[in-house]
Amino acid sequence: MPTVNLNFASQDFDAHQCQGFRDGDWIIFRCEHCPDYERRMNWRTGAVQSRHAKAEIQHHGFYVPSQYQDLMQNLN
Repeated sequence: MPTVNLNFASQDFDAHQCQGFRDGDWIIFRCEHCPDYERRMNWRTGAVQSRHAKAEIQHHGFYVPSQYQDLMQNLN
């Protein structure tokens, strides 16, 4: 099952869980604790863009395509 996992966790830094969603070719991660933080990954080209990232905060999260989310719910 394809997923995108973003994890740069370290014990020396605060870690925030991000929510991922898809917008066209971009998978976008946002943080509920850092309203101005955003990390974008283009699944076609591999391009990555970050906005308002702070070195002292490690963000991690994952994205599961909606068709797989439905499948996972049906398995439970």
